[in-house]
Amino acid sequence: MIQKLGRSVLGKSNEWFDPFVLFGRSFFLLFKFRMRWNEVLRQIFESAVLSIPIILFAMAVVSLMSIFEFSWHMKLVLRQDALVPGFSMVLMMREVVPVVTAMLLASRVGASIAAELGVMKITDQLEQLKLLAVSEIDFVLIPRWIGCLAATLTSTLIALATFVVVSCGIGAQWMGYQTREFFNVLFIFSSAHDLIGSVFKCVVVGKV
Repeated sequence: MIQKLGRSVLGKSNEWFDPFVLFGRSFFLLFKFRMRWNEVLRQIFESAVLSIPIILFAMAVVSLMSIFEFSWHMKLVLRQDALVPGFSMVLMMREVVPVVTAMLLASRVGASIAAELGVMKITDQLEQLKLLAVSEIDFVLIPRWIGCLAATLTSTLIALATFVVVSCGIGAQWMGYQTREFFNVLFIFSSAHDLIGSVFKCVVVGKV
């Protein structure tokens, strides 16, 4: 009974520690990695460029929802909504844009990468790399890692720009503001620290 308990504990611990071991090996091999630009650019295209339509649509909907909800609640409580653009920009830049973009990329790109690696495992392509003395992490994982990191960063910036355009275009008209007036109030509460924090979240999510 003790042996069975020990085996189960060791098996569960290996399952928990395997991702950390893989991350450590990938991180150290990253410094020895020979940049394979074709593979990296292909991954950036599949991750970022092909995801642009869904990111634009999702962020346009989320942007309008945030503007309308902020405006309705502030009119209900404060009887005016002059500060809605500034509050919306802080919320979107700090939390919503990085999180929503990462979730969209994880659902689309993560599933495709997992399926691709699963097919490579079933067809023994990874075993063939070992026979050729080629590290599967160096050949398969790191190019996708770099591509996903770049795709997450660029997609987040595109999503943030989408919020600015949609909110100034449609939100301002719905609230009764001029586009220039709405744009001037948009950045009243946000700063460079908010943008740096958003980029930092993108980098962390892209690595994971």
